[in-house]
Amino acid sequence: MEQAWYRYVEPNVYQSYINEADRQSGAWWMNLKGNLWGASASYRLTWKDKLFLQPEIRILYGKHQYNWGQKKKIVSKTNHKIPSLLYEPRLIVGGNISFMNKNMTLSPYTGIGYRFKSDDSEEVRTSRTGRNLGFYRKSNYVYVPLGASVDYALDNTWSVSLKGEYDWIVKAWHYSRRPETPTNVYKQPNGYGLKGEVSVSYLYKKVKFSVSPYINYWNVRNSIRPEGRGREPYNITLESGIKLGVTF
Repeated sequence: MEQAWYRYVEPNVYQSYINEADRQSGAWWMNLKGNLWGASASYRLTWKDKLFLQPEIRILYGKHQYNWGQKKKIVSKTNHKIPSLLYEPRLIVGGNISFMNKNMTLSPYTGIGYRFKSDDSEEVRTSRTGRNLGFYRKSNYVYVPLGASVDYALDNTWSVSLKGEYDWIVKAWHYSRRPETPTNVYKQPNGYGLKGEVSVSYLYKKVKFSVSPYINYWNVRNSIRPEGRGREPYNITLESGIKLGVTF
């Protein structure tokens, strides 16, 4: 079981100023925020307790709020009604290195991951005009995780672990449409992610229960601008949440 607070921000939507008054009033920005609820699962295959292969999947859903503004002023917004889906399967491979009489284990890993996020505001009204916000958007990242975890057994039942990860985005693209405009696909060639997690676990009759707060950060640069069309601007995403886990 997993709960996350999600925030997506485009800190400077247009990245240019029409005139001096526009420059002084500050950049136009937008954000999308709200809670996500769902679950994640993984299965580890090990070889002699030294090497492992682990498929993982994460699925979250919630309803988000859209805000659009300039400087500190919110010009338009919606209620928390935008259906949002986050889907993230991955496959990692790594190894286990034991220390301190096997009480501590270092596990470096890498692999391949795919992150999908959809937002549908076609039927969600804004506060400024009362009309539908009207966009449907799908974000896609293919990335290579480079990370490691450190597990330390406090005794026969309690243990703690720390995990850190850098995600190199090898391909990113965004699909978007509005009722009055054609479908657009924007490619964003540069970006990265950072992930951190702390976990406290308790072992009871070969079943391990864990509580794991975490934070995920994504930083994606401007998309390639097709001739005569717009682009996906520089954006950042922050996810912070907690997982309740059971390991058999």
